[in-house]
Amino acid sequence: MPSSTFDKMLNRVQALLAKAESTTYPDEAAALVAKAQELMTRYAIDEELAHRRTAAGAKPVIRSFSIADPYRSAKRSLLAAVADANDVRVITGHEGSTSLVGFASDVDLTEVLFASLLVQATREMHMAAAKGDGGRLRAFRHAFLVSYGTRIGARLLAAKRASIRDAETTTGQSLVPVFARRDAEVESFLKESFPALRTRRTTLSHGGGWIAGREAADRADLGQRGIDEQAS
Repeated sequence: MPSSTFDKMLNRVQALLAKAESTTYPDEAAALVAKAQELMTRYAIDEELAHRRTAAGAKPVIRSFSIADPYRSAKRSLLAAVADANDVRVITGHEGSTSLVGFASDVDLTEVLFASLLVQATREMHMAAAKGDGGRLRAFRHAFLVSYGTRIGARLLAAKRASIRDAETTTGQSLVPVFARRDAEVESFLKESFPALRTRRTTLSHGGGWIAGREAADRADLGQRGIDEQAS
């Protein structure tokens, strides 16, 4: 698709996320985030169905990404959750550096969505921590962010699947092969670029933080209720 089409879609996504960041109502923020994910998925579908990516010879890219302390590993978990919903891989270097691997448009959208969700998660984290007893605050916040990312990631994937089902109804064809091809190409590029890649796990030491993070993400109901009205 022409770059102007992507730019138009990106502007709409950014506008939705700006509203999500400014509202004090979790359900409204969640609906706006879900709408943003829907737009991102629809763009990816249209791009693939038009075969523009293949025709243009586009290939996955590697892009360096900066995550600031504190709670860098927990924030990286949130980034990974957002990336997974958009066919992007997150790679951590030996010195703690972070890279995103995927098609350029998917990486762009992952960066935008992560930035917005981090603002929202941080706001919720401080509100939840203020209600606690003040003990082991750092462990609480770390666990909160990991839990929030895990739950939000699941809900973004649900929004993506719903958008795919809608597109399949419209086009009358299965889109499973479309996304399988995208995923396979990114995975192949990843293995070629990082042949010694290993999986890293994030550890937690505060059950209260995990529960609070999950509850915050659950309040972010990423269903379709009210999305179109709030996005207009």
